[in-house]
Amino acid sequence: MHQFISYFLLVYFLLFFGIAVIWRNYKVSKQIGSNAYKLNQKSGVEAIIATYFKYLPLLPIAIYVVYVLFPTQYLLMGPIGLVNHTIFKWVGLGLLIFSFIWVVLAQSQMGASWRIGIDHDQKTDFIQKGLFKYSRNPIFVGIIIISFGYFLILPNAITLVTLALDILLIQVQVTMEEDHLNEQYGKSYIDYCQGVRRWL
Repeated sequence: MHQFISYFLLVYFLLFFGIAVIWRNYKVSKQIGSNAYKLNQKSGVEAIIATYFKYLPLLPIAIYVVYVLFPTQYLLMGPIGLVNHTIFKWVGLGLLIFSFIWVVLAQSQMGASWRIGIDHDQKTDFIQKGLFKYSRNPIFVGIIIISFGYFLILPNAITLVTLALDILLIQVQVTMEEDHLNEQYGKSYIDYCQGVRRWL
């Protein structure tokens, strides 16, 4: 199982960052004529959240490297025996596959409106189709599921803290984004919020 997880996570990291981050940013940036990555030059709370989005994803990669190359040191991370079982690892693998498809689909449905961070310079289209008919934040839902699935695969104190930080800081980011969208779209966005849940 160790070897399978090692190869699976390597392929997963390459696919996720390659397709959902680098390729999506490249595609949208060409469509809008500017970088879709909007985490630079922020201030206040946005700057704190931007730092999280830029650097915290490196932590799961570091954990993966330790798991693969330094299994003895990995044990020092405090594996959680209660969920450190094969069945939970398979569930985690399934969640990673499902959430990857979910995130890429939601990004595709957003089209040129997709951004990493809040775009204060350009007004984006108000997306209400596809997964956005059922969730106001399907991409963030997918990211939380990814974090939970990763915790099930490598259950330790650090992945548990990462999961908790994901949930907390995504909540803050969503609140800021909803304030921004409320300013842009007014009553139409308020009506949308009344009919569609924030998460699911």
